[in-house]
Amino acid sequence: MAEDKRALGPAQVAEALAALPDWAFLGRALTRRFICASFAEITVLVRRLADTIESTGHHPDVVLCTTTRTLTVTTTTHSAGGVTQADVDFARALSG
Repeated sequence: MAEDKRALGPAQVAEALAALPDWAFLGRALTRRFICASFAEITVLVRRLADTIESTGHHPDVVLCTTTRTLTVTTTTHSAGGVTQADVDFARALSG
């Protein structure tokens, strides 16, 4: 199935975020910061992230901080200039 890469309006982004409470709209992207209790938990999360990327075909930006054991995931569709349904679908899949 092809990704829906039409830019969403502010109301559509707000509606999507209502169902994704751990995600935030920052700038032109959806962002979530995962805090892990251990490096083993980070490993599980990175595997889930890789599986989600593979299954959705959508590629977020990822920042891993080993000092704070956090993984920040940011998804936006650069070609659309902001958040699209593909970003929402990715966030939903990663959160599920």
